[in-house]
Amino acid sequence: MTSLGAVLSLRNTINNILHCSRFNLIGGSQQIIQAVYNELEPWQEILERLDKTSPSLSRKKVNALDGRIKEVIWKFEDSLESLLIQHINPSQLETLPERVLSMDLQSLKNKVHSFFQTLKYMLESLLTENIPSQLETLAMRVSIDLQSLQSEVHSLIETLKVMEKEYIYEVENMPQDEAISSSIGFHGANTKMIGLSDQFHELKNNLMRRHYDPRIKFHAIIGTSGVGKTTLAMQIYQDPEIQSMFKCCAWVTVGRVPQPISQILKGILAQLCGITQGDEEIEDDKLKERLHGKNCLIVLDDVWETDAWNCMEHSFSRIRNGCIHFLFTGRHRRMINDNVFINSWYKVRFLNEEESMELLCEKVFGDEICPPQLHKVAAKIAKVCEGLPLLIITVARMISLSEHNRDPTYWNEVAERRNSVFKDAYDEISKVLFPSYDYLPQNLKMPFLFMGVFPRDYDNPPSKIITMLTSEGLLYWQEVEIRRHEWGNTCLRELAFNYSLLLCSIKGVDKTSRYVLTYKTCRLHSSWQHVCRREASKNKFYHVLNTLNDASGESLKGQRGLCVENNILFGIKEFRDSVRLNCASFARSLLFYGPYHQYPISIDVGFMLLREIDALTQRFYTFPIEILSLVQLKYLALTCNGEVPSTISKLFNLRVLIIHPHMKIRRRGAPSYVPMEIWNMKELEHIEILGKSLVAPSHVVSLEKLSTLVGVNASICTISKVSKRIPNIKKLGIQIEVKPYEDCNDLLSCFDNISSLECLVTLKLSITNPVIKKGRVFPVRSLKLPVNLKKLHLSGMGFPWEYMNDIASLPNLEALKLRSYAFQGSHWNAKDYCFPHLKFLLIEESDLVQWESRYGVFSELMYISLKHCYKLENISIQSLFRSRILEIELEDCNYLVLTWASQLPLHSGATLRVTSTSSFDEKPTTIKFERYGDLAVRRSYRWW
Repeated sequence: MTSLGAVLSLRNTINNILHCSRFNLIGGSQQIIQAVYNELEPWQEILERLDKTSPSLSRKKVNALDGRIKEVIWKFEDSLESLLIQHINPSQLETLPERVLSMDLQSLKNKVHSFFQTLKYMLESLLTENIPSQLETLAMRVSIDLQSLQSEVHSLIETLKVMEKEYIYEVENMPQDEAISSSIGFHGANTKMIGLSDQFHELKNNLMRRHYDPRIKFHAIIGTSGVGKTTLAMQIYQDPEIQSMFKCCAWVTVGRVPQPISQILKGILAQLCGITQGDEEIEDDKLKERLHGKNCLIVLDDVWETDAWNCMEHSFSRIRNGCIHFLFTGRHRRMINDNVFINSWYKVRFLNEEESMELLCEKVFGDEICPPQLHKVAAKIAKVCEGLPLLIITVARMISLSEHNRDPTYWNEVAERRNSVFKDAYDEISKVLFPSYDYLPQNLKMPFLFMGVFPRDYDNPPSKIITMLTSEGLLYWQEVEIRRHEWGNTCLRELAFNYSLLLCSIKGVDKTSRYVLTYKTCRLHSSWQHVCRREASKNKFYHVLNTLNDASGESLKGQRGLCVENNILFGIKEFRDSVRLNCASFARSLLFYGPYHQYPISIDVGFMLLREIDALTQRFYTFPIEILSLVQLKYLALTCNGEVPSTISKLFNLRVLIIHPHMKIRRRGAPSYVPMEIWNMKELEHIEILGKSLVAPSHVVSLEKLSTLVGVNASICTISKVSKRIPNIKKLGIQIEVKPYEDCNDLLSCFDNISSLECLVTLKLSITNPVIKKGRVFPVRSLKLPVNLKKLHLSGMGFPWEYMNDIASLPNLEALKLRSYAFQGSHWNAKDYCFPHLKFLLIEESDLVQWESRYGVFSELMYISLKHCYKLENISIQSLFRSRILEIELEDCNYLVLTWASQLPLHSGATLRVTSTSSFDEKPTTIKFERYGDLAVRRSYRWW
């Protein structure tokens, strides 16, 4: 199940070695590893053959073989990277595993040859342009001799050839699994469904509205395991109005291992025609006669493959003058994508907190009311279940079976996970959940497992997840960075949209759309997190550490990733010794995701091959020097107030560098600078160093791969120079340090230089400690900006509103945030037909009094946020907003703005939602209302 991840990782490792400017491969080393790279090339297609097989087949042998393939590839990758480390950092020789030490003695005889190769390269480099830059790169160039791997390469290739034949044979000869859940006929009880009433009525109305149409209709209910698909279908099937409308009904539970399609079809026909299955064969003519002119409802529950769809459409296409509705339930939307006959589909949502609480109490107390002393803790337990009915019911059953089920102390232990109830519940429902993972496409399994490293309720932007997967080497190899990120986004969308396995928060500007393909953050449900962590640990992908018991030798042995949810563990000698002994030599990731720990600890336990360190929740007083020997590091995130050493450039493989301060307090005296040597780190794609000043390079150098630069401080002069060194930047966020002698023209020239960045889509510029002067005169000229901008954040500029016309003409701008007098003046008159695609607008702290616009302005705006606009009195926007839902947020604004918002003209079918908060009065007030046409419902809340 993880061998594709191993293949991708090794191919990416070899690709990095072949293209690394710091390596000088000698003695046939390139040919040695190129042979391995070529041997791995067809393995993606080989492993993905499994995706084309039926889920009804047993994968036990194939999964076992998959694990062996992974181990063979990982073993070779360990040897390869360890040998690299020995060449780059000879001082680490004493910490290398025995198998690496024994194979590397041969490399000593190549030192002389290496010297002459290096000397030859130096002479060639001196003949090129830009001699200082070439000499600097040359000084750090390392000769790599991989001849000692020759025998291992030969063994690996031969082993893979044998395994390839074995894998193909096993995939083509998988045995049939035993039938596990296929049954014909309805066996449900007429019980009350708790929650999902909105989806029930939507589906019911759709079925009843279309019953007059004399055609076959296909409807689908999809959702993750245990979310209530079958329960919803049962409620529809048993509903009296549905039963009255559809005189002929049939129910079949198909299951992952179904009965033969012919048997299923016979069972359906028997139910529709009111006979006992097997009593008689129903001929086509008799079938037409019995069903002629009748409305039929056929439910196929728990469908895994599209064969059933195709068979039903073919078998019932001969029925005339009747309406036949098929209702399918299934775990993923892929079966809908593969079927052209679908008429409507419904994704079952998770229960909200009220519904979860009601379901929990009904299962624990039955017809009794929840005791008052348990109400609060019961709500807490329901919230922990995160709206998954299967988990709620399982936890409720365990509580009800306990002899302490009326004891508040016991309930608190459950809510705080201080007993085994939730763990036992997760273990129990994992049997239901696991097949959804086991039958995922091969390319989605490792990204899905990786999502389990993040703690519960830990929302991550997709960009971070993709970057970390790339650093791990688990995404498809692509030399073009944008393609890799496109694939990563596609991967997460598949898991969220097609397989319902990720919980996603939608971007504010996308909330009006039912078909959302982009997400602000995503994470796993806690039940899926449990499955992923167990599988990841079993497969040695990563291991989660909460207590000292989690660090036993058996658990840690050979783990390639450590996820620490209790940061203090590294302060315990016994823990550090176990890590050093069992996995430090092989670990590729070290992730600190426990509560923030402000006291420094040592992580120097002999790590050598780490690719990722995410330690933002662990404070370091000074930059941990031991990290500088981790030359394979690609992702580094730290919390540290100390200076970043110039030797950071030793990490020449680094793609992502994130450094946050412990506290955002600027010290007096000399500023803290980002070291100049960072400009020599050619692989950097993401720099996020908060509170430190950026310095422009003194020599001609560019970071061609850099796509994100945020958090740094810089002078206007530095920005002008740096903008020429980052040609492919996509996201730029800088705190501008304005000198006393710099004027408006200098600030505008800064924008002139930034406007040349053609790839830039997000720009965030803020003036550090802005001083807003009344009567400040800007020259009459245009404000130049990159033409492809989608998001623009400005703060403290004090620009006149006339410059807004240049922003308004940006063709792709979707989000505009103006803070701290970014624009100054009492009057803003937006020109006609501007902001064609703007969806989000924020104005915070402004002296604006009058805001006017006429025709074709803000036509796609979905969200307006006005904060601390005390003087704003008159808003006149004459054009209609075309968005289906418009949200307006007001905070401490003139009451006339609320009046404007409440009277805003809306087009037919539009919804207006307004939230206004005010702290002007003694008791802060919040007013919320929605309006549909002329109907408004107002609610007022007060608190203190």
